[in-house]
Amino acid sequence: MDTGALPTMSKAKANILDAALDAVSDGSSSDGDDSRTDGADEAGQQQQMLAKKHKAEITIEDLQKQGYQSGPSVLFMKPPDGPLEQNWNWSNGKAEKAREGSEETYEERTRTHEAATSAAEESARLAMKAAEHAAKLRQQAKQEQQELAKQKKLSFNQKEKRKRDAGMQSRGKSTVEEEKRVARQYGVYSGFD
Repeated sequence: MDTGALPTMSKAKANILDAALDAVSDGSSSDGDDSRTDGADEAGQQQQMLAKKHKAEITIEDLQKQGYQSGPSVLFMKPPDGPLEQNWNWSNGKAEKAREGSEETYEERTRTHEAATSAAEESARLAMKAAEHAAKLRQQAKQEQQELAKQKKLSFNQKEKRKRDAGMQSRGKSTVEEEKRVARQYGVYSGFD
């Protein structure tokens, strides 16, 4: 029975009523005139089974036995020492600087100096390496230009042959001329040219 539908009934009365309904639904009804149909009877039994099932309470101890671990709780945190001063005005930073303490020591300054010097040396080394690489690339490009200049001394027919062999024909748009050229390679001379 749904105890949520009867807000004025106490839990004890609802339990007694549920027990009475269970006893009646177990087949102890003496009158053979059952007004419910089979489908409605099955639905009623399912509702009663759900009402009978009590959900087991899961405790933290049960979870910890299964391997559950929780993080630090907010409840165990120490409260702040005093009332926090909330000042939402703009500051020039002098108050915070006074709270920081003294200036850095000689050792701290030497460590900072060494770190900056080593970083500068490393960046200079990387810059020199990059400059050497750029010079190497320029030298390679210059050699390629010289090779191209040597190739420019070839005749027009030699240049076209080189382009055809490389698949870079300047007049490759005319498929008829290309087909005739391929046919000539195989010894077919049509005389139509």
